[in-house]
Amino acid sequence: MTCKNKKCDAIIIENALYCHLCGRKQTASERTLKSKGNGQGTVFKRGKTWMAMVTKGYRLGKDGKYRPYRPTKGGFATKKEALEYLPILKGNKEKKKPTLYDYWETYENSKLPKLSKTRRDSYIIAKKKLDDIFHIPVDELTIKDLQDIVNKKSISYDTAKDMKTVLSHCYDYAVAQEDVKTNLSLYIELPETTESESRAFSKDEQNVLWKLYANNDPFVPYILLMIYTGMMPGELMIAEKSMVNIETQQIIGCGKKTKKRKETPIIIPDIAIPIINKIFEISKGNKLIHINKDNFYKEYYACLDRAKCDKIPPYSCRHTTGTALGTSDIPIVFTKELMRHSKLSSTEKYVHVDTSSMLEAANKARAKKEDKKI
Repeated sequence: MTCKNKKCDAIIIENALYCHLCGRKQTASERTLKSKGNGQGTVFKRGKTWMAMVTKGYRLGKDGKYRPYRPTKGGFATKKEALEYLPILKGNKEKKKPTLYDYWETYENSKLPKLSKTRRDSYIIAKKKLDDIFHIPVDELTIKDLQDIVNKKSISYDTAKDMKTVLSHCYDYAVAQEDVKTNLSLYIELPETTESESRAFSKDEQNVLWKLYANNDPFVPYILLMIYTGMMPGELMIAEKSMVNIETQQIIGCGKKTKKRKETPIIIPDIAIPIINKIFEISKGNKLIHINKDNFYKEYYACLDRAKCDKIPPYSCRHTTGTALGTSDIPIVFTKELMRHSKLSSTEKYVHVDTSSMLEAANKARAKKEDKKI
């Protein structure tokens, strides 16, 4: 090979460190470029830091010759950081990996406003519970990540269902944009609800709740009100004091979901009058209860803990109403109206007779039969 000293230009041994004539060092200098293949640029060390350099083209110099235009960027602590900056230096903006939050913004601005206020509030609460994973690139999330966050942050079946629904909407956008292949939210397992949702509060459990009421428990009046009026949690949360008419024993204007419920007044039985009065005392403002859905569930289950009752969902209160009416001497058609159902088949689903009630009814029937024989 030829000596690097142009004035010497001697022929020296291949890979020799020094020229045998002029003594010029033949190895590369400290600024030898570290190449990154395929024309993506180079990085080199300058002092204690690294520099990135790319060739963006050629410019015509004053001497009439074209010379490469090579912008640089220095100050990187490691070679890796300098290499990662090369695409930006070259003018190729780094593509941001989409996250669930990106899809949520699209959903929030397009479809969410078209939903009812109650549904919007439920989804916004669910989204907040998902914040821990909402800024992770969607293609890095696993089914286990989704299941773990639902198990950890949901406090009821309804909350878990809302979280799954929000995730599903986000994944629908991700699949449509081909950022992921599958809607992983479809594989989330929700807690069992069939048994608990169809169960009514037993008489013993209702007695315990009344004891809490006598001890001025702050939340139990709301549970008792739902039990004796058949109000749904959503109806209770939007009910205003002005909707309550103590004289006619009715609550008008807070019915939800069906046309029948919206048009039919909620009847306040005599036993619930003191409960309503108590709620008027403890509730500040114009509403019966100032609370959002998330905190409602927290307070509800905390109250059941104080009562040492099974953790059955708030909808069990309405099932308790239906059971009490359905097992009384009241004709089924009146029960249907009191429950604000449009069909008798719906009313029948709310009547649950426990084994003790069945035994009591059987004994009464047997006693009447024996009396007739005598």
